[in-house]
Amino acid sequence: MGTIKIIMYILIIVAILYAVWLVVSSYKRTKAFFEKKIPPLTNFHTHTTYCDGECSAQEMLEAAIAQNMEAIGFSVHSHLDSEPDWTIDKNEMQLYVGELSNMQGDYEPKIRVLIGIEQDYWSREEDCDIEGIEYKIGSVHSLIEEDTTWSSVDYKPENTATCRDKYFDGDIYKMVERYFELVGDIYERTHCNIVGHFDLITKFNNLPNNEYNLFIDVNDERYINAEQKALEKLSKAPVIFEINTGGMSRGYTTAPYPSERVLQYLGEHKIPVIFASDAHTTDTLLYGRDEVLKLVEKYNLELVNYPI
Repeated sequence: MGTIKIIMYILIIVAILYAVWLVVSSYKRTKAFFEKKIPPLTNFHTHTTYCDGECSAQEMLEAAIAQNMEAIGFSVHSHLDSEPDWTIDKNEMQLYVGELSNMQGDYEPKIRVLIGIEQDYWSREEDCDIEGIEYKIGSVHSLIEEDTTWSSVDYKPENTATCRDKYFDGDIYKMVERYFELVGDIYERTHCNIVGHFDLITKFNNLPNNEYNLFIDVNDERYINAEQKALEKLSKAPVIFEINTGGMSRGYTTAPYPSERVLQYLGEHKIPVIFASDAHTTDTLLYGRDEVLKLVEKYNLELVNYPI
């Protein structure tokens, strides 16, 4: 009889402890839910009619306010002599900075405005280091300085195919190796705050029927080795990696740049990330933000809300 009572007492104690554990766990989950900070609505990769954007800076700013954004950063494509269609005219840089400086004063109570530049690897330093520029996104768009149009990795598929065939003997992984070599040097070249669309070279991976034979197997050993070398080099630099949804908003990709393998590396190495929609229109300022936040949580990434 004594043994049975002891067992009953033990069971009662276990039941009480379990009930206490349930209450404490529920409290912690509820507390964490209410204390969880929702990142402010910001985007610092924004293009306007100063380069290849479809809307003026004024239109983008008004749209940002309408979407209750806390801050917006403009990141004009830096000047390239050979690319007048999608980069800013160097003679308009002062106008660009001046207009946005005025907006900072006029709109500061409503929204914070930052003046940035997306500095191309091949742009001249003197065309980018303009007084008033507050941050830089460093990006690689093409592989050969003397022929940026036909060594492009993201302009048009036919250009990228020409790049592969003309400069890399038809070997797409040789082209990949060159791309990541340049990306790995982007901080040294531009002293950027943000690394732009790290694996942009995969932009045309989803073309119907693999048109132009531009599919790149990101699990190929040569691809992984090239990617890893760039990551290791940039991990030593004081940079933020953007999680860029521009390829998604324009219908080329189904996931942001960079890949989840890269995001896992960034999480493991405590390298900060920032949301970037690469907006060219008012309706894409916050495109894919919820998906980016899910990836941030999945890989325990350090999300920063401002580039400076």
